[in-house]
Amino acid sequence: MDGRLDLNTQGIRLYAGRFYNHDYLWFSSFEISKTAATLPLIHNYALSYAISGYSYGVYIGNTPRYTEDLNAMPAYATPARPQGTVARTRFTQNAVNSRTLRTDDAPRGSNSPALGWRLVLDPVWRAGAVQDEAAGFTFYLFAREPFHPPAVIRLGKKGCPIRLEWEEMTSPVAVFIETPVRPTHALNPLDIQGEILSYEPLSIPPHLVFRSAEIRKDWFIFSGAHRVHLPRRLTTTGQALASECSTVMKEPEQRRSKKQ
Repeated sequence: MDGRLDLNTQGIRLYAGRFYNHDYLWFSSFEISKTAATLPLIHNYALSYAISGYSYGVYIGNTPRYTEDLNAMPAYATPARPQGTVARTRFTQNAVNSRTLRTDDAPRGSNSPALGWRLVLDPVWRAGAVQDEAAGFTFYLFAREPFHPPAVIRLGKKGCPIRLEWEEMTSPVAVFIETPVRPTHALNPLDIQGEILSYEPLSIPPHLVFRSAEIRKDWFIFSGAHRVHLPRRLTTTGQALASECSTVMKEPEQRRSKKQ
């Protein structure tokens, strides 16, 4: 097995990303009774959709097509985790009868909304011109040339405005490591093809995410303090990038909605 993979020669660029949510950020990470809560960990599928600008004008069916959609996107992100303490706010939501303007007279036996709560992530802003290492969410992005990561996106159920900052990692080379490595980012377990020695799971739809993990016998990129795990979808059985990248980063299909 060739122990080195040059990402740039395969048309893949690697970025260290950080984002700040400039409004309340809401995902339904889990629901208990009438409370829908957002965990301070962002799934990489949601990030990949938002950064790639991939959406549907009209969607036929009721089952997500994650594999097909991700294969059509020009960028693939790791999950994002916070770099400091994340504050959360609870909002109360209540259904109002438009005729009586009351909240306690819903017809009995009907499937109508009632009192509920949302637990959301508070807004975060960059403090001053110097980057605050203890603020925002950090992650990594694999982008297929000529895609350039955006500076602003919308994320979450209510389209929260997100400010993004990028640092490109020059000449990224993935190496196959037999010994244990703890990446400097959260991981999607479906991206791991090596041996998982330890992990810290968080259950987030559509499946759980590892907030941290220790892995061996897998591919990693090292650059300064960065230890980045190379996702399975960017390899062909862990040996080469060329044949898989041509599929993973292909142009979106015609069913993708077009901006007017």
